[in-house]
Amino acid sequence: MKTESMLSAGIDIGTTTTHLVISRIGIGVMEGFGTVPSVHITSKKVLFKSDVVFTPLLPDGKIDARAVTEIIKEQYKKAGVTPDELKCGAVIVTGESACRENASEVISSVSEFAGDFIAAQAGSELESYLSGKGAGADVISENEGKCTANVDIGGGTTNISVFVNGSCVETCCLNIGGRLVRKSNDDGIFISSSLLNLCRANDIKIKSFDDADSINSIHKLCSILASKIKVALGFYKENTIETELITDSLLSGKYIPEIITFSGGVSECMQEKTDNLFKYGDIGVILADEIRNDTETYPCKVITELDNPIRATVIGAGQFSMDISGSTIQYADVALPIKNLPCIESLERVSDKACAICIRGEKSPSFKDVDTLSEKIVTACKELINNNTTLVVILKEDFSKALGQCLRRRLPPKYPFICLDGIECKSDDYIDIGEPIAGNKAVPVVVKTLVFGGKKK
Repeated sequence: MKTESMLSAGIDIGTTTTHLVISRIGIGVMEGFGTVPSVHITSKKVLFKSDVVFTPLLPDGKIDARAVTEIIKEQYKKAGVTPDELKCGAVIVTGESACRENASEVISSVSEFAGDFIAAQAGSELESYLSGKGAGADVISENEGKCTANVDIGGGTTNISVFVNGSCVETCCLNIGGRLVRKSNDDGIFISSSLLNLCRANDIKIKSFDDADSINSIHKLCSILASKIKVALGFYKENTIETELITDSLLSGKYIPEIITFSGGVSECMQEKTDNLFKYGDIGVILADEIRNDTETYPCKVITELDNPIRATVIGAGQFSMDISGSTIQYADVALPIKNLPCIESLERVSDKACAICIRGEKSPSFKDVDTLSEKIVTACKELINNNTTLVVILKEDFSKALGQCLRRRLPPKYPFICLDGIECKSDDYIDIGEPIAGNKAVPVVVKTLVFGGKKK
């Protein structure tokens, strides 16, 4: 087996903290007589973990993009890497940071510096998936043969991902986090708007972090929030979750976890004992205590002692945001890498604008079926072709070489196109395609969900 490797960066700009990891991703090419070569990721190793620093904010509450970029520059220097050396990975804006007014500007600014193929990403569904992968919940579900959920509790949100046999089957996100009640710049107390109705309904009054009544109220609030996580996991059906606490949607209830893992900054507090309840200037320590107490009533196995739980999302971003295409790609006269292509599933939506046409396709189509599909694609892409815009076709099933050859016959001479398979994407996703690897047999691909500010429609 031939092998090669690439350096990857995972950068997490969260509600509370910003940090990054540098990993080495191993790529293997398996070739055999009379068989199509297969290209796959063979190894992932973390080489460098940055300092965990508070996410810098401007006086108006926006993220300080310049300061974040300087943090990344400093940590790259400590790691001994340059942006040119980093060939894959992700910058991900997480938690409440994704709802900041300038989140999209920040992620664009940072990704420009971060590296040539460092994808810019945001969205609670993606964050849940990456934190679950980074925490190893996928591996646990596969090895144990049991439904496993990871609960990633950060400063602004709690992201839940459910894995069955190694695959993520569901995600959800709640407005529950350690920084939703914190000291404000004027030494007062900031309470997130998502918690105000809950506080009013339960007669919770928090005036400071010093008086006994307020501290009792914080314990009461955190106990309620802990119970809401239990409800979201499907363990406490007699209770409900307030609309303000739901970021997108709840789990369906189809999968009941048999194993629970915890990650995120609050999870790190669950592992440590401290008498300083407000050491971070927020409710994170008390929230961790109440959740830890509540897990004693969970009707399943609970794993709280993970290595570096605060780094689960950033490890996921650096190691699991990228996929490798199938080894039967077909391309011609196309300039790579290609970044931020919007994905379209319906041929009727294709215009003259650059896009990636996503087709699931049949598992083993006949040549006639493939040729007919190529005809439909070229017909639907007349405006795009007249504009000489690169044609990008993404298949889930393994027939990109055959489809690419059919497309080549129908397209004008030397027309730029790329057809690749082994990748699953859907409308409203975005896709990045990197430079060919493994002797030009495959390409690295990142499928992204970019969602800023509020609930998904």
